Amino acid sequence: MRSLQSKAEINLDSAEVLHTKGYYPSVAHCSYYSCFQLVRHIWLNSLGKTESELKQLIASFKDNKAVEKGSHDDLINQIATHIKLNNEGDFRVFNNNIGQLKRLRHSADYDDVGFSFQESEKSIYLSKLIRPVLKRY
Repeated sequence: MRSLQSKAEINLDSAEVLHTKGYYPSVAHCSYYSCFQLVRHIWLNSLGKTESELKQLIASFKDNKAVEKGSHDDLINQIATHIKLNNEGDFRVFNNNIGQLKRLRHSADYDDVGFSFQESEKSIYLSKLIRPVLKRY
């Protein structure tokens, strides 16, 4: 198994273990990265792109001051376009859920608020919706 795929599996397993221990903010982080690592895998392997091309993509969006989003969004949008070209249903699943998962991860990692059992559970749920789609690509 390739490294990013392996890391993605480890992160999902970690999310589930952390959830049972009540470490809810860390669940969102691991759930999100279990998907994002598959997104990177698609970029590098299925699309045959390079890390250098990814850095150029991110830099081009950072240069555009009108664009207010994170560097993950650039790659996610590229992969969403690739998925949409192949399967509208997969695109809808991916597109409808990755933003929710990213917001949960952002809240868990950065916001000065609690992170509940329900939010933790939803993070795992969303990652389990997204991951099968990503694995097809």
